[in-house]
Amino acid sequence: MAENTVSPPKGFKLWMMAIRPYAFPASIIPVLYGSVLAVVLNPDIQFKFFLFFLTLIGSMLVHVGTNIINDIYDFKSGIDKEDKEIGIPHGGSMVLSKGFMSVKEMKIGATVALALASLIGFYLYLEIGIYILYLCIFGLLSAIFYTATPIALKYKALGDIQVFLSFGAGITLGAYIVQTGEFSWLPVIFSIPIGFLIDAILHSNNIRDINFDGTFEVKTLPMIIGEKFSRYFYYFLVLGAYASIIVFVVLDLLPWFALLNLITLPTALKLIRMLKDIPVAPQARFDYGSKHIMMTAQLNMQFGLTLTLGLLIAYLFFI
Repeated sequence: MAENTVSPPKGFKLWMMAIRPYAFPASIIPVLYGSVLAVVLNPDIQFKFFLFFLTLIGSMLVHVGTNIINDIYDFKSGIDKEDKEIGIPHGGSMVLSKGFMSVKEMKIGATVALALASLIGFYLYLEIGIYILYLCIFGLLSAIFYTATPIALKYKALGDIQVFLSFGAGITLGAYIVQTGEFSWLPVIFSIPIGFLIDAILHSNNIRDINFDGTFEVKTLPMIIGEKFSRYFYYFLVLGAYASIIVFVVLDLLPWFALLNLITLPTALKLIRMLKDIPVAPQARFDYGSKHIMMTAQLNMQFGLTLTLGLLIAYLFFI
């Protein structure tokens, strides 16, 4: 009853609810990381601040488009609609399932976001070269067909691969190329820990929804390997991010200051412990799982910022 008496958000607040800004670290961190990698690996280049900010805005706009399109198709599939009989709560941003916005309004929002991102991408292509065009096309297609039919990667257990490649490797490499004007495999390799943690956000979400998604014939990785092994895979993603940074440093591929991000390890271990105690009851599981997803997104931000800060310290004072 209380739900009906609360006025829905409007205007700016409603759109903030729709685009889910808490997830933005997944598109911001790779830009920061890739840009700093460019100057660390190429100390003689001149940093392009204007193009950096354009890259950051473009990356966030693609993320906005992805989130909105994801909401539209999840709502159409019935995934995000509340069904009290089988214990499914409101999902996604909830602006569609609660009737705060229409599908038409959401489509307009996604179109505007991706159109602006495309304009930025075209400008970067004119300034930097063909590799940026390739990456922009890949990013645009990934944003649309993550959930859009007929490809719908998310519904075919390919979401993890898509997120790892687009948000991890793709954005990191793109930010690197914007600064250097050259393709290199190094930023792709160094993007592994960032890709792991961004995928951990999605994986946490899919573990939470493992019992709901199957109702709508949606296939995710946790549905294939089961909840037990899904927890193990989450542990691998989170701990693998730290292990890969240690390997890069030991092999002298990254400076020792990259290990600054080890200060975030206690948070990672807390999230691992939390996942062991995820409830079974639908609403309790959804609430607990949602908290775990947001905390994983926060870990990604903390990990990426401390890693980038460590590289920046090394560049400014020791390279």
